[in-house]
Amino acid sequence: MLIEEGRADEAGPYQQRVIELARQRAEEQPNHYEAKHLMAATHYELAGSLNAAGRHEEALAALHEAQLGYTELSDAGVLDATSYLADIRARRAMTQAHRGRGATAVLEMDGAVIAYGQLVGGEEGLRHQPDFARVLAMNALILRRYGDPALAVASADAATQLFLQLADQINESPQSLSYARYLCTATAVSADVHAAEGRLDLALEADEIGLNTADTLADSDSATDMRTLVAALTRKGKHLGIVGRIMEGETCLRTAFDTDAETAARVTEELERGLPLTLVAALENAEIKLGPYEQYYRLLALAEPAPGMTLATVSGRTDPESACVRATELAELIPALLIQDSHTAMTLGLEAHYLFAISSERESQRMRYETSTYAPIWAKLLLDISGAVHESGRTELALDLAGWCAEVATALIPFTDDQPEMKDLAAACYRQHGDLLAATGDLTASHHAHEAAQQLLVGPERRIGG
Repeated sequence: MLIEEGRADEAGPYQQRVIELARQRAEEQPNHYEAKHLMAATHYELAGSLNAAGRHEEALAALHEAQLGYTELSDAGVLDATSYLADIRARRAMTQAHRGRGATAVLEMDGAVIAYGQLVGGEEGLRHQPDFARVLAMNALILRRYGDPALAVASADAATQLFLQLADQINESPQSLSYARYLCTATAVSADVHAAEGRLDLALEADEIGLNTADTLADSDSATDMRTLVAALTRKGKHLGIVGRIMEGETCLRTAFDTDAETAARVTEELERGLPLTLVAALENAEIKLGPYEQYYRLLALAEPAPGMTLATVSGRTDPESACVRATELAELIPALLIQDSHTAMTLGLEAHYLFAISSERESQRMRYETSTYAPIWAKLLLDISGAVHESGRTELALDLAGWCAEVATALIPFTDDQPEMKDLAAACYRQHGDLLAATGDLTASHHAHEAAQQLLVGPERRIGG
């Protein structure tokens, strides 16, 4: 009840007690799968409460416990855990986004969207449609900040359309208020991106849906829902002003600032900050700065969905086998672009990283059997863009990318004996991770990362009698 009322941060103590009782029962009866299911489900809900309280590291730990629980139940044949594991990925994505780890958030959410897309295409697809819409809304929010706005608005529009189609079903659901909040998330992203691209009619249409929904939610007496209403009023006021409906816009803005000036100011600042570059805009910028390049049209095709895919996720751009090839072509542009246009370089670098990661997670033949070709390109890319992102002031995102860099470096180690340049690259990746850990205050982890780099370069210490 507390969660449905938007008071998730108050639910934590009750959830902890449920977990304790379920754990006791599971320990007494190892095959008591109902207790294990309850424990996994409550860990998942606890993560939401911890996120609401700003305790994101603890939320990740709770999600890990939930994943272990559902995986055990799935392995025992007790249930099909596909939707549960997809929900865990989605919540973990939001948790990572709260921590500023945007690159990881994009990829976690990508996996959740793909999983739900497969579920809605299955025998029980209708049952999963509301949650597919929810995950699409979450995906849109993360892509708006850390990905391609064109993908974000596609995901947001798809979520909005699906929510509206399912209105009767959702209104009868015990989670109706929760779904309404995600509809507000989707319409906010739609309005932001459509307005930024000059499609003001679509922006105002999204504003209207979001404002009506937020107005209904505000009756819940939840402070969170009231902030959602103020945000919707602020957006609509700004967009009305752009189309010349000045009086209406000022009325919306006055109401928003009178109700919650802090939230209205935050949304105003967010709108003024603008959106990241789209992939298409970044490719065009690269052509202007670098001159015509041979792979331009192949890379431009990434802005169109791959066969059989809907372009609302990075993985919808192309198939896993082609993903690492296109990522390599993007990576070739980065060194020169970093000198001339670091903003464009970081945009294309992130897109290349996402494609490499998706190709790796989907276990493409190229990434599995041509590791010595693609892993060094990926590692060098991450080394370059994590440094550039850090210089731009986004330290948490830089640390996220450096963490990926260290992971990719581990894949280089089997090749370091025969290829000294691989050893140097892997060590540089570990050092970069160590430097950024130190920059965020984690000196112990930084020391371990630098030790790993040093050990890789000099080899293990030889002991007498060893």
